[in-house]
Amino acid sequence: MKKATLLSILASGSLLFSTALPTISVMADSTATSNATAAFKENNTNPVNPVDPEDPDTPGENPGTGNNGPLSIDYASSFDFGTHDVPTKDETYTAADDKNGNANYVQVTDQRSGDPKGWTLSVAEESQLSTTGGDELTGAQLSLGTGTVKTTTGNDTNGNNTVSSKTGATPLATDGSSSTVMSATAGGGFGTWLDVFGEAGASSVKLNVPVSAHPEADSYSSKLTWTLSETPGND
Repeated sequence: MKKATLLSILASGSLLFSTALPTISVMADSTATSNATAAFKENNTNPVNPVDPEDPDTPGENPGTGNNGPLSIDYASSFDFGTHDVPTKDETYTAADDKNGNANYVQVTDQRSGDPKGWTLSVAEESQLSTTGGDELTGAQLSLGTGTVKTTTGNDTNGNNTVSSKTGATPLATDGSSSTVMSATAGGGFGTWLDVFGEAGASSVKLNVPVSAHPEADSYSSKLTWTLSETPGND
């Protein structure tokens, strides 16, 4: 009985020893690939509606130009200097507020694809103010004054330092020559931008009429042509 017991213990020890060193099989990792894709098209060709010059995040009330994009002039104020007595000295008249009591302004939008390319907005006074009968307001000078650049809140903030107003006290030429109004350098100008001339009730747009003009008791007018080109600004 003593020998049987000893042999049983040794057998158990042998069994424990043999199960302490199992054979482990290592499997290779399983991998696969898939794709993520996105495509874009330049299809922003519908006209952009004017916004409020005081708060560009608010829709405006005036009808726009109807110009198609992706690079477009959306709105440009007409300037009304009112009705006055025939001047007996040099006079400077201030433009009335735009329609609906807004400040005078011009609005452009750039929705072109790719990196922002910049642009230049200019204006030309096609001729001196004159009556329908051809009498010119000799020596009269129209100036836009200092403009304020505005944009919508959701616009690309990286472009804010690339757009600038170029207007000031220098009068527009009356021979159809263009003057730069606002420009965006390459790398900026994407989205909707406004150049606001003064504010409601205090327009910066002026018409200087010398006493030597000797106007008739009649209405005088001139056409302003605004042009938005793909040429980027240089500053």
